[in-house]
Amino acid sequence: MDQPNTARPAPAHSPEDIRFQRHTACILAAQLLNHGLTMPGCEIAYLGAHWATDGNCELAWEAARRHQLQMLGDAIDIVPTGRDARSDRSGMPSAELERRRAIRQELIDRARSLTNPFARNPSPATDEILLGNADLERAA
Repeated sequence: MDQPNTARPAPAHSPEDIRFQRHTACILAAQLLNHGLTMPGCEIAYLGAHWATDGNCELAWEAARRHQLQMLGDAIDIVPTGRDARSDRSGMPSAELERRRAIRQELIDRARSLTNPFARNPSPATDEILLGNADLERAA
């Protein structure tokens, strides 16, 4: 026996709405790029957090920064390749490996030091530590 179909499927998103969201994402990507968030997908992280937090721009920007830091990984994650092992037979890290780690750490430090344009108090107190764990370990 066939049951009558009383539940209709939800209407599809209108093409105008999708077009507007795509246009907004392009503009947002350019704005985030101007603020220093350069990794692909930062605008998606921003829009997702903006939607999930009911329009809190400060938290959305921090979500985009966290996305960039996750995409960069950690400088210690750069391991020697076969090429590095051949160039240095003693097992010590090669100069090229150290250079790649230094570049990665510089990118991580730059992302951490970006100021949130939506923060209520953009200038931290003078006694507040802004360094990450790797920087603190290096300083110790």
